[in-house]
Amino acid sequence: MGSRLEVSRRGLRFRLDGTPVPRSVDILVSDHRVWSVAVDSPNSDGWTRLAWPAALRPYLRGTATVAVRDPASSQILVSRDVTLGLGRRPMEIRNAQGKLLSVNKWLRLGSSLEADADGVQERLLQSASTVTAQLEELGYAAYICSGTLLGAIRRQGLLPHDDDVDLGILLSHSHPSDLTLDSYRLEDQLVALGHTVVRHSSVHLQVMFLQDSGRTDHYVDIFSAFYRNEHEFCQPFHIRADVPRSSIVPTRPLELAGSLLPAPAKPEDWLAACYGPDWQVPDPSFRFRTPAATRRRFDNWFGSQNMNREFWESSYAGEDTVTSSPGDARHLRALSRLLPPGVPVADLGSGSGYQAGVIASHGHPVIGVDYSFRAVALARDGAGPAEFRVLNLYDRRRMLEFGAELVQTRQAWHFNLSHILEGLTAEGRENVFLFLRLVMRPGTFAFATVDTNFSAVRYRPELPQTWHLPLATLRTEAARHGLEVDLIARGRRRTASGPRRTATAVLKQTRPIPASH
Repeated sequence: MGSRLEVSRRGLRFRLDGTPVPRSVDILVSDHRVWSVAVDSPNSDGWTRLAWPAALRPYLRGTATVAVRDPASSQILVSRDVTLGLGRRPMEIRNAQGKLLSVNKWLRLGSSLEADADGVQERLLQSASTVTAQLEELGYAAYICSGTLLGAIRRQGLLPHDDDVDLGILLSHSHPSDLTLDSYRLEDQLVALGHTVVRHSSVHLQVMFLQDSGRTDHYVDIFSAFYRNEHEFCQPFHIRADVPRSSIVPTRPLELAGSLLPAPAKPEDWLAACYGPDWQVPDPSFRFRTPAATRRRFDNWFGSQNMNREFWESSYAGEDTVTSSPGDARHLRALSRLLPPGVPVADLGSGSGYQAGVIASHGHPVIGVDYSFRAVALARDGAGPAEFRVLNLYDRRRMLEFGAELVQTRQAWHFNLSHILEGLTAEGRENVFLFLRLVMRPGTFAFATVDTNFSAVRYRPELPQTWHLPLATLRTEAARHGLEVDLIARGRRRTASGPRRTATAVLKQTRPIPASH
């Protein structure tokens, strides 16, 4: 019968004539690898079936040559020309800046080094060398790890489907509180050296290297590692294994694309602990399957402070101007009727700065904060006289530092919370309420609008703009922090995720603040 490939917008299926189906395959669209996936044995009819990842489906329109490739041999196993949807234009899996995208191990779209056309690999290696040298100068035992170590061992270079450099640092402490303090100390040291740092958890940092536009050029991950009971090696988010300390330190130099970077003393022991005993076998479709007990322990100890940041970075990456959102005008009209003249306003989750700019144009000093670098860059360029900063509402320490800064101004700060609370998890809202409790004074308020109904049209848990927050839940959560919620108005707005019901409310303090506050 010969090999065959059939492709639709829902998925693809293939059968091979006389060729065994490999353990994993690369899926190519017009010679560009868009997905690597582990495959099961063919069905009884000889067909192997794969459903497209959700992240790819919006791009599957137009004409292209789709191919299935063996990643071990680079042999094309089967291919065909296809037309998907009604369009006849060439199908392209690219972002707004024209960079080719592939599905990564988290099933999200991102750029990879194999599609590098502008020298990002050289910049990444230079940044990794700089950061590693600085860590060693600061006294940290640093080493390359994860996919970076795997690439150094297998090919003395970076893996083509990778997109960053991974570093580990072995810390001397073992208690979660001490490790957290160590990590914040390191963050402060890196910022003092001029770096831009993103915190993923209490022990995971990312050193960002941004373009002038605020878009991400490349980044270097830094994972804190530690020992418990001397032999249990831990490196969140994934590793808890019996690895001797002598396998990690002292580190030794290892070649990576012409540079010498420190590596664990016995790289094979680290790789086996991370990827399992078959780590030598190339598998570009590899996905971490962290044991539940390990994930639960690390999550409870160190948390996650990067919730949905990459989603919002991707959302703003395609924008070039400050734009309003459905419901902005109604929210701002109601806010303007209540704000005393000239009072300072902090806009939490300010996005690209539209509302902060309007409030500032009415004579209010405004500080807008958001954890999207691209959003803050857009706001600084086009949102008017407000001040804009990068601040992560999930990072309680930095939130409370910001709150202390506002308190020290001795001014009566008011707060804008437009469609931010329903897009946060309960932990994120807890941070906001703690912040408000610290900063608000008698007579001041926070002004919030939230979507209150379930987004039945397009709800997806990975899309925060489809989330909702019932007014009763808002009241219950705020009350735990001495805040009352007074409903101002109910309304409706049309969004990409369907019609949403809204509630606009004022949050005020109900319990007096102690005199020592």
